[in-house]
Amino acid sequence: MEDFIETGAINGKEKITEILNRRHKERELHIQAAKLERKKGAESTEALEYFETSFEEKVKHIRNTLETVASSESKAQVFAACQNEIYELQKYLSSSTFFLNEYCIKVCQNTINELSKQLDTLRNELLPKKKFGFKSKKIVKMINEKDGKDKDEKDQSQVTATSGDDHIKWTFSDRVNQVIRLPREVVNEQTITASKLRNCLILLEGYPGSLQFAQLDNCVVVCGPTARSIFLDACTDCKFVVACQQLRCHRSRSCDMYLNVTSRAIIEDCKGIRVARYNFQYKEIEEDFRYSGLDLSCNNWSTLDDFNWLSTDKPSPNWELLRDEDTIVDWSPYLERFQQQHSLTSVDH
Repeated sequence: MEDFIETGAINGKEKITEILNRRHKERELHIQAAKLERKKGAESTEALEYFETSFEEKVKHIRNTLETVASSESKAQVFAACQNEIYELQKYLSSSTFFLNEYCIKVCQNTINELSKQLDTLRNELLPKKKFGFKSKKIVKMINEKDGKDKDEKDQSQVTATSGDDHIKWTFSDRVNQVIRLPREVVNEQTITASKLRNCLILLEGYPGSLQFAQLDNCVVVCGPTARSIFLDACTDCKFVVACQQLRCHRSRSCDMYLNVTSRAIIEDCKGIRVARYNFQYKEIEEDFRYSGLDLSCNNWSTLDDFNWLSTDKPSPNWELLRDEDTIVDWSPYLERFQQQHSLTSVDH
């Protein structure tokens, strides 16, 4: 009986000791985690401060160069150097997006867009004979017997952002069951924006400067190479066939993306995103890629960064690669079926 009591007392002490040791280890782990979190926060703050300083210095240098280009004897070389510096600045922003918040990225991207527009304006003014431009091409219009909209109404709905306006205006919005085609004369090097579209096919010819789409539902966007960035927000059941330097997608569901992207694309608050390699082909695509400045040797189409998935040992459940059997290879018949299925009317701009 005494042995039993003594054994029970020992077991009780061991349990208490085990509980105390476990609590001690938990406290140590909590302290270590807090220290690590503070260290990460300090490193993130330091990285952000360095980025802001470095970015501002690069922007200031480019602006100073553009201000003095008029007095330069080798204007073409200066413009070429500035174009390259803006491209490097875009790459710097793209590679830093993993620690930048959405507002900072948008501000920096707008700054880069502003520099690009300023360069293009000066180049057109100072080198008018060397200005690049494609000859006007006849645009093949789709048969439209159901479009009863008045031309003035269509013109009014298309408000293109100009270089003198700092506020982004929608290029087109509030459209349902339409084929929206923009020719390269409107698209090249411009910022194209669209919102509140449903059951629409958007065909953008040429090489835009940047794209921004919001609140698209069951739409298909087919576009040539975009020189800078693409922002997508609140899109559902859409297909995007795009090439760009940087792509960021927010609050979107069940979208397929056929990508050629220089930096790793970013998704945030998204679900059901599927990706495949950009596979759209047309006659002028090589020229458009060359003038867009995209580096074809660097394509991160198959790797997305999900800002809502922090685990490093498990893949994000919010995106996946498109299976071969679900991948659209020939776009012409698919686009024809999409138009017939939704009885789309054509709108050319």
